[in-house]
Amino acid sequence: MRLKDPGVGRNGFGDWLWQRISAVSLVLLLPLPLALVFSVYAGSTDQQAALDLLDSLPARIMHTLLIAALLAHGYIGLKVIIQDYVHHVGLRVSMLGGLLLAMAAFGTWWMAIVWAWGG
Repeated sequence: MRLKDPGVGRNGFGDWLWQRISAVSLVLLLPLPLALVFSVYAGSTDQQAALDLLDSLPARIMHTLLIAALLAHGYIGLKVIIQDYVHHVGLRVSMLGGLLLAMAAFGTWWMAIVWAWGG
């Protein structure tokens, strides 16, 4: 018996697990930046105080963890969709490579901004 298209050849448990881990990380990390944005928007925190807070080392570390969780969650989700619905192997590999490059570029850009704040 010969398989027509073997696909990725795994059961997907690792992707499922990492998707859940990244989702929990996002649930824990996103409320603080959102609260800061809303407090600046509402006028209870001025913009300079928010920038001073973002310039601290703990905030930079949290931003680094946030972008790592966000990129992992997005990449795994889109990877699974591409693997499930793009049947042409060449197109699937090209799309996954392009996705990985785009997300790596976005992560690098974000980290350059976060770690260059104030300095």
